[in-house]
Amino acid sequence: MAEETKDVAAQQEKAVAVVDYTKLPDLSKAEPEPLEMSGEYWTPEKEGETRRLFFVGLAEESVLDMETGENRPLLVVRFAENTGGTLHVVRNGSRRLVGIFEQFQNTIQPGDAFEVTYLGKRKNQNNQFKSDNWSVKRLILKK
Repeated sequence: MAEETKDVAAQQEKAVAVVDYTKLPDLSKAEPEPLEMSGEYWTPEKEGETRRLFFVGLAEESVLDMETGENRPLLVVRFAENTGGTLHVVRNGSRRLVGIFEQFQNTIQPGDAFEVTYLGKRKNQNNQFKSDNWSVKRLILKK
């Protein structure tokens, strides 16, 4: 038991980054990234709603569970959207949409373009609930 405690303490020590704040650079001339980190959570309102998006990645976020009132992790897919030259982040945690990107994550790279269309709710095969249904198509950028 004492050995396990030492192992956990050693892992925690490695996980905590030690920063020498006296050696941090001046940020007055630093440029911000073009994308906001939090961005918009996309909740489609009607079937057929379509967006053209660049894949950024999968990320785990902490969300409030409405039933328990406790925070729980939620895997979301993050995109960048360019509308009229303005970039912003779009996120969605629909299990089916996230699952598509999980399934193909070995062939998808950040920056790949997709057309994502909300197809409405579809009854689940294993229970009485309905889940969001999606169409996801790669976009081919013409040069």
